[in-house]
Amino acid sequence: MNPLRSRLAGAVLAAAALTSLAACSNSSGSATDAAGPDPVQQVTTNARAYISAWMATEPADAKAMCALQTKAARPNFSKDGGTLDGCVAQRRRNSTPADPSAAPRGPLTITISNVQDVPASATHPAGKGALATMSRPGRDPFRYALRLVKEGDSWLVEQTTDVGTRFKHTADPVAPVLAQYS
Repeated sequence: MNPLRSRLAGAVLAAAALTSLAACSNSSGSATDAAGPDPVQQVTTNARAYISAWMATEPADAKAMCALQTKAARPNFSKDGGTLDGCVAQRRRNSTPADPSAAPRGPLTITISNVQDVPASATHPAGKGALATMSRPGRDPFRYALRLVKEGDSWLVEQTTDVGTRFKHTADPVAPVLAQYS
């Protein structure tokens, strides 16, 4: 092969290699960006937002709760297929007004941890489990296990279960609680 052809072939191979590398990368160079949003981060964010809408406000923020739930988990699923408007109306019908004579509640601290894959149960699809630990000043902490499943592009709440006293001393009760109370 003559020297010109050798250099041209080398340049073509180098360009092909660089093009392949560029296709595997993205602007930030992050593998997470190339694969889409990080599921653990999405689960953590949506679990925290759901718990906040449910427990940090009085009355609960029905619209936010419904938007963060799967259609099948909404209280109106059997009536209208779990529409957002139907869910909000059902939650508002079921809510009790705040007791004006009750002492004001302190701020709620919410920690989401132990995000993990959870298998399907008899009544819920496979998804991600998370542990929500909440506390208010002067009160004992309390915990809920949540199951979130992918619906469209979002991880939405499918199941919420009070961890209760049986698992009080268990650091990671997510999988057994979601399996037992499904």
